[in-house]
Amino acid sequence: MNEQNNKLEKIKRSSNIAMRIVTIGKIFMILAAVVTFAGGIVLSVLSMDSHKSSQLRQIVETGQLNIDIRVFGFDIATDMVEGAPILEGLTLAIIFMFVMCVLFILFAVTLHFVAKVFQEIRDSDSPFRPAVLKNLRLPFILIVLMSSQNSLIFGAVVGIALWCVYCIVDYGCELQRQSDETL
Repeated sequence: MNEQNNKLEKIKRSSNIAMRIVTIGKIFMILAAVVTFAGGIVLSVLSMDSHKSSQLRQIVETGQLNIDIRVFGFDIATDMVEGAPILEGLTLAIIFMFVMCVLFILFAVTLHFVAKVFQEIRDSDSPFRPAVLKNLRLPFILIVLMSSQNSLIFGAVVGIALWCVYCIVDYGCELQRQSDETL
């Protein structure tokens, strides 16, 4: 019995450390979302100001600004060619900033629920609790959706792997429930 208690304490300590690390990551994702949102707002305001727009046009035409944005392997914007209107490039940059803001928010939500999983494991007598299972659903779905951005095959493999982990935890929850009922 002492060996089981030692293992449970190790799991609780590990979960506590993981929860703290994930919470720090969540804070960084929230900060990144705020910064990208503010950047999108600034770019939106700059694109409306004709004087600033002409200054940006000069910067692009002299080659001092080069926009090349790739998100999950997709080109959002490419190098701006001479004569291309600056507003088109700015519009793409603004869209990019807001898309990145949404992605950072999705990452933060995912990390929030992962932190809740670790917190539940830390605070309970067993890692196999229905609350753990419930808090795994949304992060798993978001992870599959985000990993599908690179490749549908990769997303499918990740989805199958996470589904197997989910089923294993579900089975563990059932065994824990049966064990609790027999005591």
